[in-house]
Amino acid sequence: MDTKAVFRAISEQMRKDFDISAQISHSGSKGLYREDALRKFLSERRLPGRFGIGKGEIVGPARNVSRECDLIIYDQLDGLSLIYKEATQVYPIECVAGIVEVKSTLNKTKFLEALENIKSVKCLTPREAVSKPMAGGFTLSYGRPRPFGAVFGYRLGGNSVDSLVANLEEWERDNPKECWPNVIAVLGEGVIHHYKREFCPAYSNEDLLQAKYPGSLRYMEDTLFKFYAAVIDLCTSTQLGPVVLSRYFEPAEQLGNYLVYGHDRFRMRAGDEVYKLTEAFVAKVVVYCREHGSLSQEELLMRRFGQIPDGLEADELKRRVFLYNPEGLKGVHEVAEGVTMKDGVAYAPEGSMEPCHYIVVDGEVYYLPVVYVSDHDLEVVPEAKASNL
Repeated sequence: MDTKAVFRAISEQMRKDFDISAQISHSGSKGLYREDALRKFLSERRLPGRFGIGKGEIVGPARNVSRECDLIIYDQLDGLSLIYKEATQVYPIECVAGIVEVKSTLNKTKFLEALENIKSVKCLTPREAVSKPMAGGFTLSYGRPRPFGAVFGYRLGGNSVDSLVANLEEWERDNPKECWPNVIAVLGEGVIHHYKREFCPAYSNEDLLQAKYPGSLRYMEDTLFKFYAAVIDLCTSTQLGPVVLSRYFEPAEQLGNYLVYGHDRFRMRAGDEVYKLTEAFVAKVVVYCREHGSLSQEELLMRRFGQIPDGLEADELKRRVFLYNPEGLKGVHEVAEGVTMKDGVAYAPEGSMEPCHYIVVDGEVYYLPVVYVSDHDLEVVPEAKASNL
């Protein structure tokens, strides 16, 4: 079988369908018609079985949401949809392999719009490690992958593929490589992608981090085939991690460069206000801890209490955590007075590191004695009430 001939015929049919859609007067209906043509092409068992195709929005675990996406390629085996209606859906970022922005006419305005949509999705990805059990009792850990972003245009809009490359270079000067698109195609014209060096294309997100410049190849009637091949490679090379739905119940917050959990549950003895750690304090804790290194959970417990509580699993004790203790506060077992009780409340002696609070920053656990948190390190959480916690 001549595979190229098959894809050329499909490409020609898509071109004819595009011309037919030009007779639709309503712009919204016209756009849906063209999106459906590409969706139908990809849905006809042309993606690996684990992937489905939706459309709508993508949400992250930090109260953040993407722009509206034309085609969302998601893991339909281990993933899920938070909202599912025929017209639009909402997917957690963890189960999204990539998106495709579909444009009828790929002029500069529409192209930049597509790039911003891709950026809005890639920026949702939490900076955290994903663990995957392997044979022999080993665990593989890797950074949570960002979804890929592709652009598919049915035709140019009084411009050229070269001018799109120039538009892309201009846009990328102001945007980090983590947000760059993976592949761009214009039906019947050609494909735009990046190069790590001459004759060495960069399609994956990992390769994009080493990309030097974008370029184009005029595949003409074979453009659909090359675009499809790139999408398949991007899908099959993506190792998605599990969806941790519980953290959407109490979402994290993006504080500067850090995605933070557990920082917004502080309260004073009097009053009903809830407080959270400031961005500056979180940054101070992270910088100190990373400079001084991590320790095992077992080591932390020995420092805090001088003993290991019963019932903890070996894997849990081996887990690496951080301890913020710049003044070298002691564990309760090292302080003569010990813990005292008053009105049913336990009070740690002065000079000890208890009570200890922990926060999760970019997937890593940081313990910090509460005594280090001053009023200047806290700010009110709007509309939150301590009585509702």
